[in-house]
Amino acid sequence: MEIPMTYHHGNLKQALLDRAAEVIADQGIEALSLRGLARDVGVSHAAPARHFRDKKALLSALATEGYLRFSAYVTQAAEEVGSDPVARYNAMGRSVIRFALTHRAYFTTFNHPDVTQAADEELRKSHKEYMETVLLAAAEARNAGWHPDVDPLVLMAFSSAAATGTANMLSNGRGSDIFQGRDMEELAAQIINLVVPPSSELCANQRPEST
Repeated sequence: MEIPMTYHHGNLKQALLDRAAEVIADQGIEALSLRGLARDVGVSHAAPARHFRDKKALLSALATEGYLRFSAYVTQAAEEVGSDPVARYNAMGRSVIRFALTHRAYFTTFNHPDVTQAADEELRKSHKEYMETVLLAAAEARNAGWHPDVDPLVLMAFSSAAATGTANMLSNGRGSDIFQGRDMEELAAQIINLVVPPSSELCANQRPEST
């Protein structure tokens, strides 16, 4: 991959974030360093300190940017399928997997334990807002017939775990060889369809058994 050696005046922060995403996508978070990023964008090794006090601060900023992109991506997926709340929630689940495969650096960063443990206020706020969006969508799907007797919070946790777990499995490179040759979009749809039907019309049999 060609490495940019200059940046536009006044946009060093974004240049560093963009290059960080490239490094993570190619080599992983462990390969990232502020000194290396400075070299790659063609500035002094001290220049990144103008925007990021250390690597943790840069990763937190990258994760926040990633969450904003992720949230917009998932919301757009819901909008594209129309007004059926169950179909919208199904599309959101599939888009989580698709985002992980097509925007691996962002997904890796905002799910990395070191990043989540050191999250700053802005990152925590972005995560909270995203989870509230998912919870609302789960509640709307429930009201449209998807497990109507189950707490929306439980539905959100269950479905999010399925989507995020699958996304991690398919995107992290560990054990994903078993899926080699499969159409990932089709695979994602098949997995999410087991959790959330593709439309409200298919919800009739999704009621909890009596205990």
